[in-house]
This record gives sequence, C-alpha cells and structure tokens, in this order.
Amino acid sequence: MKLLTAKEIKKIVIGVVLSDGHIDVKGQRFDFYSKEEEYAKYVYNVISQITGMYVTFKVKHDKRGYTGYRVLTRKHAYWKNLGGKFYNGRKEINIYTSKRIDAEALAHIWMCDGYLEHAKNHKLDKVQNVGWLCLEAFPAQELELLQRQMETMGIGSSLVRKPWGFGYRIRIGGESLQKMVSTVYPYILDCFKHKAILFYKTEKPVLMSLPSAKQYVEFYSCVEDIVRHPTKVGRT
Repeated sequence: MKLLTAKEIKKIVIGVVLSDGHIDVKGQRFDFYSKEEEYAKYVYNVISQITGMYVTFKVKHDKRGYTGYRVLTRKHAYWKNLGGKFYNGRKEINIYTSKRIDAEALAHIWMCDGYLEHAKNHKLDKVQNVGWLCLEAFPAQELELLQRQMETMGIGSSLVRKPWGFGYRIRIGGESLQKMVSTVYPYILDCFKHKAILFYKTEKPVLMSLPSAKQYVEFYSCVEDIVRHPTKVGRT
C-alpha cells in the first residue's frame, strides 16, 4: 500500500466508522470486523500508518461456522479527537461527518453497508438495478444529511421505510445509481466488485460517458444470465 497523507487516512476512516467501524471514545480505541479478509487487511494497513498507532489483526471463528477478521488498536489520542466527531451518546451522522464524505469515503460506506439488487422481471425478461445503503442505524434526519452530500456528487436518492432500526434505508436507482457506481468504482476492492456491476439489456439507458462505465456495465440477453455474484456474462 502506498504511503497515505493524514487527510487521505481521515477520509477512509470516516467512511469505515460510519458503517462497520467503531470508536471507543472513552477508551480511545478503534474496532472493526469484516468477513472479507482482503478488506480487513486493507483497513489494518490504513490504520497502521497513523503515527504511534499499535494495531492488531485477528482471525475470529464464529460458532455458526463463519470466519471473520477483526482489526483493533490500543489507546491513542487520535480516536479520542476523531471519536468526538462521531458520537453523541450513539454513533451519528452530523454536519461535520457528512460534509467530509467524498467519493472515497462513500466507497467505504458502500463496501460495508451497500447492497446492489438486480430485480428480475421474468415476464418482460428485464432487470432493474437498485442500490441500497443499509443504514437503518441512523434516523431519517441524519440520513438526509448524507443524501444532500451525495447530491453534490450528482447522486439522487430516496428514503424507503423498513421495519427495523430507525426505520429508513437509502434507495438509489436509475442514472443516479450509475453515477454512484462510477464515483466509487476506483476505490472498490476486488472482494467487493460484485457490488459494482450493473446489468442492462441495451445501451439506451446507459451513461457510457461516465468514468469506468466499460468496467462496471454488463449487457445480458436473458435475465437467467445474471447471478448474485456475477462474473462476465459477455458484452454485446
């Protein structure tokens, strides 16, 4: 991994903490867990670049048969200072954190809490691509701050009610989904590439002028070509 600047590290940390990362402000420690070894090692390498930071990487075997990977740090003032920006009794999205979400930070939110749905219409033999940010841990007014920040990147979205957490999830579709995937694509790790593939039957609805469009757009002839974690199905 290249040597990162303090600003680059902070952008990545903001994205990670707003999703699967946790800061113990009182204990001044960082804790992160992922089922993806590649991603956990990436986070480990990023955090390790903070001056004076002691980081450990642990393999965790779940009783249900899952294997996960945990990144933890010892006490460090970095987490006390930054943690105060995230926590007010609970983790929150606020003006400070939302204004600092850029393409790279959004990519980490997407890798951790994003979900790409390919809704199949077998009758019409078509697929609708829908992106979801599963951030029900935050109330609607906080998600709206994130939505407004995404709008500055040209990404529109809506809030959809869900029966858990604070009751809302962010939905992204149409051209906005293409813009979102194009925005985050350069930062998506290989283990999460399945979250950055959009399927279309023709080029008509596709914004091929967007950066990386040739990498994240796949064309299909039949909806049965599309699987949950797609590989190449052939371009037309």
